[in-house]
Amino acid sequence: MSEPVLRKGSVRGPEPGDAPLPREAEAGARPLVSVVLFCSQREVKPLEVFEDLHAWLASSGLDHQIVIALDGDRRSLYERFRERIAGLDRIEVVILNSRQGQLATIRAGMAVAAGRYLVTYPAYPQVQPESIPTVLEMLQKGADYVVGYRGRRRDSIFNRLASRLFNRFVRNATGLRFRDIACGMHGVQRGAMVRIPNYGDNQVFLPILAAREGMKVREIEVVQNPDEPRLRVFSPAVYLRRALSLVTLAFLVRFTQKPLRPFGALGVAIFLVGMVLSVILVYQRLFGNQPLADRPMLLLALLLVTAGIQVVILGLLGELLIYLHFRDQATYRVDEETGEDAGPDGPPSS
Repeated sequence: MSEPVLRKGSVRGPEPGDAPLPREAEAGARPLVSVVLFCSQREVKPLEVFEDLHAWLASSGLDHQIVIALDGDRRSLYERFRERIAGLDRIEVVILNSRQGQLATIRAGMAVAAGRYLVTYPAYPQVQPESIPTVLEMLQKGADYVVGYRGRRRDSIFNRLASRLFNRFVRNATGLRFRDIACGMHGVQRGAMVRIPNYGDNQVFLPILAAREGMKVREIEVVQNPDEPRLRVFSPAVYLRRALSLVTLAFLVRFTQKPLRPFGALGVAIFLVGMVLSVILVYQRLFGNQPLADRPMLLLALLLVTAGIQVVILGLLGELLIYLHFRDQATYRVDEETGEDAGPDGPPSS
């Protein structure tokens, strides 16, 4: 049996032009699926989760590879993993050189994965490995990205309520409907992963960005692990950071090509409020004989009018930058092209 491969250092995610596969995959030994076991938080029982995953994959008959991705502050786990994976085939370990977050850890693991299909698997008891074939089946049917959702959840009411509120916030912010986007089991085609832009520090951004790129994103029910803690509570800073990141992502998803719309709407609203206040003040001065010199509302009205104009100008500047720098960039995404003249160069000239 071969020794597991250890890759240390900062590993970036796959990008266009990168070598898509390690050497063994290029030699024709590409497995069907690579399962990326990611450790980026204070996971509970990561070694037990790995053993359950490996035991199920070994007994399932799936042609597979396991990639263990460790964030920089979890490198101490490698010594414990090394004893468990000694002598096992097709296991790679990736250790980042510093703490870089969940999404960077996942991308680092996918960058060295050799499988035709990639499945993420959290290193804490959340889902059962028996759900992997379900995700694979959906990918083989043509989905570019698959999001698992825990259909019959057994965790606390607080966690279910928090998940429901978070999914609703995602739907309101991005217009995309997910039932359990925070589930750690996702599946993606190898070629699709290369086209997903780099943004954010959490896995929940991947399906949103994939949908933004026009990919086929599907949801599939997965089995929840009965050992998942009933109550998982994060610090308020974590919830706030995710909410702010989602607001930023929503802006990028909806208004990247049309920045004047949000800035224009906000600027016009501010300008109109300032104008209404100005009209009221002028009316009171002309017909109510009330002086304006000592009224703070006059300064507020002038401030709002000026601020509204400036916000609209920001939107116009954004439109100008997009026109100057991205006017030749294709803003459409083709799903399928048929016909004799179909191709990247278009129909031949006569």
